[in-house]
Amino acid sequence: MGAGRTWRPAVAALAATVVLAGCGADDESGGGGAEAEGVGIVRAGSTAQFANCRDWRGGTKVERYATIEDIRGQLTPQGSETAESDLTDEAAYELFEHSCEAGWADKFRLYKLYARAQAFAPLTSGP
Repeated sequence: MGAGRTWRPAVAALAATVVLAGCGADDESGGGGAEAEGVGIVRAGSTAQFANCRDWRGGTKVERYATIEDIRGQLTPQGSETAESDLTDEAAYELFEHSCEAGWADKFRLYKLYARAQAFAPLTSGP
């Protein structure tokens, strides 16, 4: 009975090593947005639907930019080959910083703020 259990800790340690080895950031990306997870609740591999201002204020700069990238990707039409937007990431960052500044904005959903700003971006970006 004891001999059958001695291999289990070794298998568990090996499995943990394999899982953790896959969690490192890609050296080419510099730990940028693609590997970073955004702020907020993750559903189906995305934080876009549930991220709110409270989450934004609690996130790091890398997590915040990952959130912007995630939201932009979720709002891109499926027929589009790129996730380009008239709203730059820097403009979205400033939008969220300003909109989420007040405590009463805790429940504002970031994707809704982004979608509205994106709709007006061609009109406000200048010639």
